[in-house]
Amino acid sequence: MKAIFLIIVLSISSQTIAREVLLDLTTPSSGVVKKIFVKAGDTVKKGRVLLALDQRVFKASMEQAIADVKSAKLALEEAKRQLARTEDLYEQTLISDRELQLANIDFAKFESLLKQAEKAKVKAQYELDYSQLSAPFSGKIKSVLAFPGMVVNNQIKNTVLITMSK
Repeated sequence: MKAIFLIIVLSISSQTIAREVLLDLTTPSSGVVKKIFVKAGDTVKKGRVLLALDQRVFKASMEQAIADVKSAKLALEEAKRQLARTEDLYEQTLISDRELQLANIDFAKFESLLKQAEKAKVKAQYELDYSQLSAPFSGKIKSVLAFPGMVVNNQIKNTVLITMSK
């Protein structure tokens, strides 16, 4: 019995076994599937868009983020001018320490608001970028699990949308 087992092992180890690497694809963004550009069996090149979520919400978030950054920049510029005026008045001993302190606080507040707006813009751009699922490598589409109108909620658990092989 040991000899038979040994022969089987040698026989298996001498064969070349072709392995297919499968990859489940998803997107970190949540939304509604708008369009699917591939079907099972398609061969695709790296970078090809496979699926797109409805981008209206993502584009609106991006537009709002751009407007918030612009507004925060203008407010910070005004706070900077106000701080400079307050410092001039303080040097002339026309205002108190408290008024200077309040101008410094306002400047710091608007500086912080600008940073928050810039971070929100980065997040909005990320969401917009990943509202489309692209092929991470050239390969073959094995299965399409998504369908138009499907709600994708990847905040709790990633939903597999497409499976590819390499």
